[in-house]
Amino acid sequence: MTYSADISNLSYFVALDDRFDICSEILGSSSQPTAADREQAADLKRIVFDGITSSIENGIAKSSIGLWAYSDLGESVLLRAKAMSMTTASSPGSGAHSLGRLNVDYTAVQLNLNPDGPKEAREELLSRLKIVSDTARNESIPLMIELDTIPTAAQIEIYGTHSDARGILLIMAVQQLQDAGVHPSIWAFEPADDISFIEAIAAQANLDDRGSTVLLVIADQLATGKICNTVSETEKNTVMLAARTLGISGVLIGPGVYFRPLLQLNEGIIERDEAVASIAGHLGDINEIFEKSRTTSEVL
Repeated sequence: MTYSADISNLSYFVALDDRFDICSEILGSSSQPTAADREQAADLKRIVFDGITSSIENGIAKSSIGLWAYSDLGESVLLRAKAMSMTTASSPGSGAHSLGRLNVDYTAVQLNLNPDGPKEAREELLSRLKIVSDTARNESIPLMIELDTIPTAAQIEIYGTHSDARGILLIMAVQQLQDAGVHPSIWAFEPADDISFIEAIAAQANLDDRGSTVLLVIADQLATGKICNTVSETEKNTVMLAARTLGISGVLIGPGVYFRPLLQLNEGIIERDEAVASIAGHLGDINEIFEKSRTTSEVL
């Protein structure tokens, strides 16, 4: 496989995709977004990108941070990121693999897979993912999968707890994808409560020396009263876990970093430059926690 980016130093991937709806959740659009709404949403994504570039100016190595954005409303930030030689990822739109024109480095897919789910639907999904994986390889835009699984009540009963069931099913899901010929260059998943499951998932992802990068997803808490401009305990714990766990390279960062600054900006509480500085500072704090934790780790 020919890789279009060197990810040996990649520690952070900022996801600027559809984890929340900017038009409805920030701009307050109650119906189909207008052209003005869409332009404003695209501009808010540019503010997040400015926060990323500011964090690089403040000391985060450009080689350690990547950007995942959907082409819808995110094309301009993807092109700006590539102009800076940053690692980029986007997702196939409308079922068509058409990422070549954006010159992104990775084909990114969010996937929820229960390895014991209905056989016919599961086999169809795996077949479609095999096509995406093969096309990504042929076009030298390797695959990145953010994987999750939701245990059923029966599975929780079998494995004892929701956390244990999820950990076991994630390992099985990775194996099932590999057996189907789906071979991501980057895996990402929310951490399990038991570190042994995290280590096992990372080991499965790199079975037979596949050389994959594995990231832990920082769970986003966007409910009223939980969002803040500083690193939350959830973020801190995930970052420290990623830094100290063998086989984990870094973290996938979602809207927890930028939701509140964008919301405050839209409400007129802060100015644009303050929003940029807030995002940059939050990323800088994550970087500091990661670097200190990795330096003091007894495992690595």
